[in-house]
Amino acid sequence: MRLWMRIQKVVTCFMVISFFFFSGIVAPAHAALVDTAQILSVQKDALARQKVARFLEREDVIDQFEAWGVSASEARTRVDAMTPEEIQMLSARIDQMPAGGDALGFIVGVAVVTFVVLIITDIMGVTDVFTFIKKR
Repeated sequence: MRLWMRIQKVVTCFMVISFFFFSGIVAPAHAALVDTAQILSVQKDALARQKVARFLEREDVIDQFEAWGVSASEARTRVDAMTPEEIQMLSARIDQMPAGGDALGFIVGVAVVTFVVLIITDIMGVTDVFTFIKKR
C-alpha cells in the first residue's frame, strides 16, 4: 500500500509540473472582428498574383524575357518578392495591354461603317432613317 501511495505521489507531481510547463508555452488566442474590406483585399491580392503568374507562364512572355537575358525562374522569383501594391499595378497594366487590337477603335469603326451604310440605303430610298437626306 505504501508503494502505491508513493507511485501516486510521483505521478501526481509529474502531472502538475507538466501541466504548468505546457500551459506557459501556449500563447493566448486573440479574437477580433474581420472587416469585409480586409477579406476582399486579401482575395484581390491573391487573384492579382494568380493573374501575373499565369501571364509569366505564357510562351511569348518567356521568350521575351529570354531575349532580355532574364530566365523565367528569375522573373517568377522577382514577382514573388513584390509587394501587394506592386502586384496590383502590374496586374492593371496586364489588363490594359492590347490583345490583338483596340476595342474602342473597333467600336468606332463599326459605328462609322453602320452610319455610311444607313446613309447609302437612305439615299437609294430603301430606308427612311435620316430626315435631312433628300430622296430621288
